[in-house]
Amino acid sequence: MTRERFLQWLSRAMFLVAALAVVSLVLEYGFYLGTSQERLLHAIDLAIVVAFLADAVIRFVLAREKVSFIVSRWPGLAIAVLLVSQFLVVAHFQGQGLLPAFLEARSVFSLAKGYIIVLQLYLVAMIIVQTVRANRKVASYRLHPARTVFLSFLIIILVGTMLLLTPRATGENRIELIDAVFSATSAVCVTGLIVVDTGSFFTQFGQGVMLTLIQIGGLGLITLTAFFAIVLRRGLGVRESLVLRGMLSFESVGRIGKTLRVMIGVTFLVEGTGALLLFVATREDFATIADAIHHSVFHAVSAFCNAGFSLYSTSFERYAGHLGINAVMTTLIIVGGIGFPVIMNLLGRRVLYSGTARIGPRYSIHSKLVLLTTAALLVAGTACFYLLERNGVLADMTTGRRIMASFFGSVTARTAGFNTTPTASLALPTLFMLAVLMFIGGSPGGTAGGVKTSTMGLVIASIGSIFTGRSRVELFRRHVPDPVVREALVVVAMGILVVSGGTFFLLVIEDLTLSQVLFEVVSAFGTVGLSTGITPTLSPAAKIVLMLIMLTGRIGPLTLALAIGQRRRGAAYDYPRERVVIG
Repeated sequence: MTRERFLQWLSRAMFLVAALAVVSLVLEYGFYLGTSQERLLHAIDLAIVVAFLADAVIRFVLAREKVSFIVSRWPGLAIAVLLVSQFLVVAHFQGQGLLPAFLEARSVFSLAKGYIIVLQLYLVAMIIVQTVRANRKVASYRLHPARTVFLSFLIIILVGTMLLLTPRATGENRIELIDAVFSATSAVCVTGLIVVDTGSFFTQFGQGVMLTLIQIGGLGLITLTAFFAIVLRRGLGVRESLVLRGMLSFESVGRIGKTLRVMIGVTFLVEGTGALLLFVATREDFATIADAIHHSVFHAVSAFCNAGFSLYSTSFERYAGHLGINAVMTTLIIVGGIGFPVIMNLLGRRVLYSGTARIGPRYSIHSKLVLLTTAALLVAGTACFYLLERNGVLADMTTGRRIMASFFGSVTARTAGFNTTPTASLALPTLFMLAVLMFIGGSPGGTAGGVKTSTMGLVIASIGSIFTGRSRVELFRRHVPDPVVREALVVVAMGILVVSGGTFFLLVIEDLTLSQVLFEVVSAFGTVGLSTGITPTLSPAAKIVLMLIMLTGRIGPLTLALAIGQRRRGAAYDYPRERVVIG
């Protein structure tokens, strides 16, 4: 057997070992087990770790460049050293009972427990390594990037569903399969539509699963695995870079790695800052610091990812008059919704001009269009909400609180899904206005859904060029290529088609009003999560329709069409031209 074939066989074997490690961790943390069963799982974990260590030793022996091998795998080796050190310490103090008793008396983990935790952390690290290898293998297949993105979301939804079905995820409650799939889909698609109350139905483990799905769904599985590949010094292949370019809406692939590091760094910095500010603002509302931290982190991640999931049964209605919380939440939503290309441009780290890239302080046409459209929608949405509801849900509020609630409603309709006023009590004109905002959604390359602000901006500019007699679309003294304008028109048209089709099917199978169904469908397509309260009452067939709409809205109608259909190709021939009468 040649060296290359042996390494391929070893990689397949370690992938199966990693799958066994996943099963072991899910069994321990997802199910209620007895002492003997836990000991058996810990023994299995130890055997798995030994297998991973043996794999590392074999690869080191077979490596042609020993130093490069060590440098490229230093994170795993560091954890391995820590693991062996823990094992030696535990073996030394195991029968003495002195140091462990001293630690346990002060509510500190015993050495044995610490050993188990480090053991399982090592398993998680090795699972990540195997995921990176699997991602590299999938990227080597000649799949269209759109199909790769589509399949990655389906995989996350499947894994999330299985975790939500475990007993520890719901405690004394029991969740139906369709509701578990719906909850996982809504979290991965960062929508926020719920069939069960997140805060009261799920345990902290279940809420942790939802939070993980939201984070992965917001950034994308491929983005995270590519980030880990960079951290583990595995590098990115050409096909991986092409997929990431499509996901993140960047024109160039040359600096994807650096862009990815900054993007992940900005994500966790913004989420961490938001969680800290929310903790300071809400600490007195919770009995323990742990609960305050848990709620703060959950809502900060949910807001930045524009997910709309809340651990409060009435979302943020209790904080309708709290200026600090409103400011933090709206800022997180806006920053997460404008897209990473714009964030990178604002940071001065990446500037894109007509498919080329260079460092500089100027804004790209994309950033200008996104910022202008976002500002216009926020101002118009706030004004409309205030005028339409000043004698409605805002009637009992002061002028300051009315403005604050109107602004929050305008921001959250841009795919976030939180609310400080009861959505079901809003007037029909307000619901229609919010539906328009939800349909437009956020911006490309971010965590938002909808047809996107830049798409709608191009459509409006295209309409304007017709009225002004121009033969091409021009923005900020730049000419927008005709294929880009056509794609914008196709995205809007397909969005209207998806919303219309979904509304029609729900009206056929459900006994609900047009306004209720249309609002729910647009909310699913825009991955917003605002609801008039009908989602939990829907039939399984209606929930399946909404899940498909959520997935379409998160991935994008054009991307989904490319994933299902054939890749685009140019025609080798041209038919004679003939005009069609329009209008």
